[in-house]
Amino acid sequence: MDAAPLGKQFFVGDWLVEPAIDSISRGDERAKLEPRTMRLLVRIAQSPGEVLSAELLLNEVWAGVVVGPASVYQAVSQLRRVLGDTETQPHYIATVSRKGYRLVAPVKPAEAGLRPLSPDGGAPSAQTRVAAPPVIAVAARFGVGRWRLWAALGAALLTLAGGLWWYRGTREPAAPSIVVLPFVDMSSGKADQSFCDGLTEELSNWLAQVPNLRVVARTSAFAFKGQSIDVRKIGTQLGITHVLEGSMRRTADHMRVTVQLIDARSGYHLWSTDYDRPMADAISMQEEISRAVADNLEIRLTQNTSERFSARGTANPAAYQWYVLGLKHLQERSPEDNRQAAELFKQALAADPRFVPAYVGLGRAYLNERPLRNVPVAELGARIEPLLTAAEKLRPGLADVDALRGALLAEQGQMQAAEAALRRATQSNPNDSQAFAELGRVYLTAGRPRDALAEWSRAVLLNPLDYVAYTQRCVTLQDLSRFAEAAEDCARARDIKADAEWPYVASSWLAAAQGRLDEALRWNAEAIRREPQDASLYTSRADYYLSLGLPARGLERAERLRQSDSAKASINTRWASSAYVTGGAAALLIELRARPVAPAPAGAESLLDAAYFELLLGRPSAAAEDVRRAEAAQDYDPRALIDPWYLRWGDSGALIVATVAKKNGDEAKAQKILSDILEAVDRLIAQGTDRHGVYELRAGVMALQGDGPRALDDLRHAARLGWRRSFWAMHEPQFELLWPRADFRALIAQVDAANSPLRRAVAAMP
Repeated sequence: MDAAPLGKQFFVGDWLVEPAIDSISRGDERAKLEPRTMRLLVRIAQSPGEVLSAELLLNEVWAGVVVGPASVYQAVSQLRRVLGDTETQPHYIATVSRKGYRLVAPVKPAEAGLRPLSPDGGAPSAQTRVAAPPVIAVAARFGVGRWRLWAALGAALLTLAGGLWWYRGTREPAAPSIVVLPFVDMSSGKADQSFCDGLTEELSNWLAQVPNLRVVARTSAFAFKGQSIDVRKIGTQLGITHVLEGSMRRTADHMRVTVQLIDARSGYHLWSTDYDRPMADAISMQEEISRAVADNLEIRLTQNTSERFSARGTANPAAYQWYVLGLKHLQERSPEDNRQAAELFKQALAADPRFVPAYVGLGRAYLNERPLRNVPVAELGARIEPLLTAAEKLRPGLADVDALRGALLAEQGQMQAAEAALRRATQSNPNDSQAFAELGRVYLTAGRPRDALAEWSRAVLLNPLDYVAYTQRCVTLQDLSRFAEAAEDCARARDIKADAEWPYVASSWLAAAQGRLDEALRWNAEAIRREPQDASLYTSRADYYLSLGLPARGLERAERLRQSDSAKASINTRWASSAYVTGGAAALLIELRARPVAPAPAGAESLLDAAYFELLLGRPSAAAEDVRRAEAAQDYDPRALIDPWYLRWGDSGALIVATVAKKNGDEAKAQKILSDILEAVDRLIAQGTDRHGVYELRAGVMALQGDGPRALDDLRHAARLGWRRSFWAMHEPQFELLWPRADFRALIAQVDAANSPLRRAVAAMP
């Protein structure tokens, strides 16, 4: 069926069609068409009166895009609405049952340069009617530039002036991005909001499978739940181009879902439709919506996309409903909601043992029990591993499964394997903000802040209202000494979640990283105000005082909140340090008798703390006995003594062991351990870590190795970064080599001078 050529402008009925600018007009009406809708109109206008099959239109208008006949039906329906046509009494496009579509309106060429006149014979009105769907033609093809209006008053003058001119923007078109806003429950009694919430999230998951489409994560989408906000403002806040919103009304086993796609830059409605379906068709409906969105955004779907869609499906309607409700509870992150989520996912799997997303959901619920209920990692692995095995057998290479495996491996401390699994997940699904965040955490704890920053930045892009991602990026930027940027991210996190403890903790770390311990204490107080039952906040507060050589504060409160033997030992360590600051070795001895830092049965960490205090007391033999007991303890792990997460703060149990060995004449053991510490610290610095604690630690290693000049260079660099621990450098035995040096004493005097106003400010705090 050959298509007849058309001019640059032509009439379909009384509508003037201008394909070059995706515009149609009639009198004082003007409508912009989405590019594919214009191509559909042009194609049927090339064969007026002929029946064109859906298959032919798919091949010619949707060439290279994997869609079905429903896309043709939707596009024709949209075109009818723009033209003011109806299917029952068509004046433009008629449906020929089981055969296709036929243009019944006449098609005629338009004279070059002419524009349609308004009813009174004057120039066309400047008012443009936005079509339903009003389209993204200008934005998608030409950046943000807009076609300018004609500059003359009438058609004749335009012809004399040489016709049409316009301005075309030079910016590249924005890559398509979308947020699915929480669907509104229109059911009687609003009893189905939980199902609507789960449906919203799962629809986001489906759209995440569409190639080259950035999908904003649930946390950010649900920040707008129940709010009436202009979509353009939402688009600006989230940095996205499109918004999908909808509603659902459920009656028994039937649902009516209305969805509409909106251009977030202009506020124009691009596409909308209604679905009247039985609940059993929920999955096929989600696939149809996803394909329609891709079609309207002119994104080509591949066979791989179809396979990903298939992987999210189940033939069992009950399984799907249990799963969707489970998603809702999973995201609430409370112990009770998490328990309910696990039960719902179990019911979904009982209904359909081949439903892979339900395996992943159940695994996520189990993994949440680590922070919610402090379930041991070994127990988590025993429960999650069988789920992963079953899911991988059913759907090998699924991104959600790789992401769950990576998160579990990270909890198990298998960081290299975790990195590999999470990297597979993010490559397969570049919309998985949770996988990017988990990968950022892996890199951060491994001492690779540059790599971590890239992953956290991607997580922020996908989830721009997630305060946790901003907080973690703030901590990562601290590692890189990019303090101004870190301050911006911590401030953003506080703005998003003003009642959360974590942004204030990170803000206190940021201040301490710069040596602003008075500011660190103020942020710490804000964190305590939000979470007064967190004992670790009080021990952190004590550490800020101790860094300045001041007696610790807040330990009485921490003691009342302690919940474990390890917490008790940690608090007793601060009491001992505070006693040493106040009264030296004599006060420390009294304190250790009153509150032992390693009461039986003591773990390795507590025993190494005991060895440290024995060194301060000048009793290396007693320190050696504590180290021997630590090395024999069940929880002793030499690798943990040089864990990058602790090294960055200047904390290393390995340095205590090396110092004790050197003090007791075991030079070979000391030098071996010092070499291991130095290798780990040098790797941290090479990968971008620039914290004063790292340089203080390396200075101690250098001093124990007899290299005074390099030790002093590192301490100077630490001081430039905000190092405040001058009191401890004059007493900790790893720096003993430096004590007689005049240049060392000059540096200590310089740091003490900077500390003096801080001590006065801190001492005056309540």
